Amino acid sequence: MLVERYLGKYGGPVFTVRPETTIAECARRFGHMTGGKRYSVAVVVNAEDAVLGIVSLGDIVYAIGQHEGAAAKMTVADIMTPDVYTCGLDTLLEEVLRNMAERGVRHAPVVQDGKLAGLVARREALEFLYQWSQLDVDNLTGWLFSSHARY
Repeated sequence: MLVERYLGKYGGPVFTVRPETTIAECARRFGHMTGGKRYSVAVVVNAEDAVLGIVSLGDIVYAIGQHEGAAAKMTVADIMTPDVYTCGLDTLLEEVLRNMAERGVRHAPVVQDGKLAGLVARREALEFLYQWSQLDVDNLTGWLFSSHARY
């Protein structure tokens, strides 16, 4: 199953921030719901939408714990995880999940032509693959047991 197919069902707006965004502003934006969905990560992109890194709610909490009030004025670039694992639209979703597990991450930005094209979330990807496997089993069972062929 290709990532492109997964994004057809689970794709949508990706929460993005610029590296110069302050942690305070990023935290405020995390608090807003978009389309009924709360985000736990933001993809850090430049003006051309190239992926520079990822910042999570955990990164923000850690920064506040380490720097207290001064954290509010720090930038996302100060706390983001740079050089994140990315995948393409033509990457197998199973391969993406395997790579995410090996790296201990729950999200992988999808890149096409050097620009952010989506985001794979581990939980949703596993749910998507499970639904497809159930569909395949149901179809196969139907084909096997509905046939009244003699040979």
